[in-house]
Amino acid sequence: MSDILPTFSKEGEVTIITGGSGGLGSIIAKGLIANGSEIALLDMNLERTQESANELKKFCEEELKLKDIPKISAWACNIADAENVDTVFASVAEDHGKLVTNLVNCAGYCENFAAEDYPAKNAEQLTKVNLLGSLYVSQSFARPLIKAGKAGAVVLIGSMSGTIVNTPQNQVAYNMTKAGVIHLARSLACEWATYNIRVNTLSPGYILTPLTKNVINGNAEMREAWVSRVPMKRLSEPKEFIGSVLYLLSNSASSYTTGHNLVVDGGYECW
Repeated sequence: MSDILPTFSKEGEVTIITGGSGGLGSIIAKGLIANGSEIALLDMNLERTQESANELKKFCEEELKLKDIPKISAWACNIADAENVDTVFASVAEDHGKLVTNLVNCAGYCENFAAEDYPAKNAEQLTKVNLLGSLYVSQSFARPLIKAGKAGAVVLIGSMSGTIVNTPQNQVAYNMTKAGVIHLARSLACEWATYNIRVNTLSPGYILTPLTKNVINGNAEMREAWVSRVPMKRLSEPKEFIGSVLYLLSNSASSYTTGHNLVVDGGYECW
């Protein structure tokens, strides 16, 4: 049975999570460390990222009751800067004393402008972070593994906005970058299959992260517009994506899954 039943253990492995201080990244970190993975949290603000690392350690002590807590580190990283990404990823591997074999790229953001009025500088910066940043972190993750002949798994956070157009808000740049992330994952999956590096996207629907709550708090019309288009009639909680990430990173459960876009949206795309 041992070769039939999949395992989601990440014991002894290292996972880099970008956007590690955000609502989704921080909760995914809990799911991974509960399955034995060492964690490197990366984000723009080092102080906030260190706070997230401390909260993760507290989670291990108070909720998981772990005596031996897997190594947790916090790093400042601008994923829109390829050189910075390469430097930080190399430092993570050195600090943890082993190759990083898992990557979850949660870093990214959204802006709302009418398409005809979208400021060029804003669109360029959002594209650098959401799309080019996804490429840069994937490259810096894969290069050492390819050189060493080791396998790895990448999960790029896409969005249902990469395959549908959201309403009522306007977010053309976000939509186009997330569509790009989905196709980026497919392209990398094909090129890196020969190296046994799997690349997939997880595309969530609306998630009740602190940022999303700020958007809909006091805006009942917006919340109703979103919820009314979800067959399950609710928005998601960040913890509902842990299982999806664990599946996509699993060396056994998803060993034949690459280039896939896993949409977890409560059925939003069905209507």
